[in-house]
Amino acid sequence: MPLYDIRCSHCEGIFEKLLSMQALGGELACPYCRQQTAAAPMLSGGRVGVEVRERWRPRNGAQQLAGQGAAGPGAHAGAARSSVLHNCKGHSCSICAT
Repeated sequence: MPLYDIRCSHCEGIFEKLLSMQALGGELACPYCRQQTAAAPMLSGGRVGVEVRERWRPRNGAQQLAGQGAAGPGAHAGAARSSVLHNCKGHSCSICAT
């Protein structure tokens, strides 16, 4: 039996119900308002596809180890420090002294 989303015609509540094909024409009790409502499934959007057009790629070794958005000393190419895992974003950091 398929699982259907059903909207109550009285209270507008949406609930899920396992229904056979024969039960789709009948009525069933709403779990919210306890009124009888038509067993008509809601129309849904169907399948949704996601296409990735661009992927994030690290520009240097620091970004490769620390991830996207890494900032601070050692997080960019040619930095004086070699701390590639320093990812403080500039607040309350003992290394940056901010």
